[in-house]
Amino acid sequence: MRTRIRAARSAHSPEQRIAAAEALAAHAETLLPHGPAGITCYLSLSVEPGTDQLIAMAQAAGHRVVVPRIDGKRLDWVGLRPDGSLRPGPMGIREPVGDAIDPADLDTFAVLFVPATAVDHHGHRLGQGGGYYDRTLAHVRPHTDGGPLIVAVVFDGEVIDGVPVERHDCRVDAALTPSGIIRFDV
Repeated sequence: MRTRIRAARSAHSPEQRIAAAEALAAHAETLLPHGPAGITCYLSLSVEPGTDQLIAMAQAAGHRVVVPRIDGKRLDWVGLRPDGSLRPGPMGIREPVGDAIDPADLDTFAVLFVPATAVDHHGHRLGQGGGYYDRTLAHVRPHTDGGPLIVAVVFDGEVIDGVPVERHDCRVDAALTPSGIIRFDV
């Protein structure tokens, strides 16, 4: 399944990627609170749904944006400044330079935008297979208990009937696609 989706993603033209990123940012804006809040997002790879415009929109609206940095088998979360330094991480992903926040602070954030290869109609997320986000999300209070809204960012057509699910896999509350937002009853 991952191989098929990765191939489809690679087939997107630059124009399709730009249009998708613009649409994602516009739809994401409707999920954010009116006042300043904390959000997480990932720094997208070239084949992933683009997040740079989403991040710029959130920062322009006064939101605090933190992004992940790989530290061994876990993710550290570092505040991203508009003029902040980035470096290539161990998997070629752009990563921020700076001090990590306390991971318990993620419970106080409004929205966590997370990458996904696909997500099903029950909110099960298929990641890249490393388990980094599942390990992080396992310690985040559910949205139904006052925690952040967890949103998988995917291209249209990547919200599907079912994905393989293992016991440790964490669910998401919604999917953000270029066509809009799909909420799940989790």
